[in-house]
Formats: sequence, structure tokens, C-alpha cells
Amino acid sequence: MPKVKVESKSELSQKEAFVRIKALLENDADLQKMDSSCKFTFDDAGQTGKGKGSKFSAEMKVSAAGTGSNVMIEIDLPLMLTPIKGMVQSTLEKKLQKALA
Repeated sequence: MPKVKVESKSELSQKEAFVRIKALLENDADLQKMDSSCKFTFDDAGQTGKGKGSKFSAEMKVSAAGTGSNVMIEIDLPLMLTPIKGMVQSTLEKKLQKALA
């Protein structure tokens, strides 16, 4: 399975970045359109999350980085979605930048 890995650094605290990314993953209409069956589970204490749908699976982690934070999202796509891997990655990068701004 092809993997898409997106990382973003933020000046937000680890906790604030986690809250924003959690809200993005739970509520973003564009992400829901990609796979409406996707459900996310989050570990607030560990600042991590997992998503599972019919078309992909994903893992998310927010970690402290100095006074800010680092967000990492890794998505496993099925082989048939390999041609849109770049689009998925660029869409996710834009959404992360907006959420963490």
C-alpha cells in the first residue's frame, strides 16, 4: 500500500495543535467526501489519533518541538488510489497549514 506522510511544524503548543487537528479530522467536509465511512479515534493523553475507512487508514501524532509542536499524519492508500497520492498529500498539507495558522 502506498503511504502519504505529511508533517507540519507549528508555533502552537502541543495541546492546542492537537485540539485543532482533531477538529479538522472530525469535521472537515472535504475529508468526509474522500471517504464518508472514515471514523477517527483519538487518545487525548497521548496526543495521537487513528482513522479507518473503506478507502484508507491513517495515523496522527502531535509531539512537542521546543516551544511549539510537530504534527505528523501518515495515510495508507490502497493500490488503486496510487494515481491520486499527490493530490491527497497536497490537500492535506494545505489543510494542516490553515488549521495550525
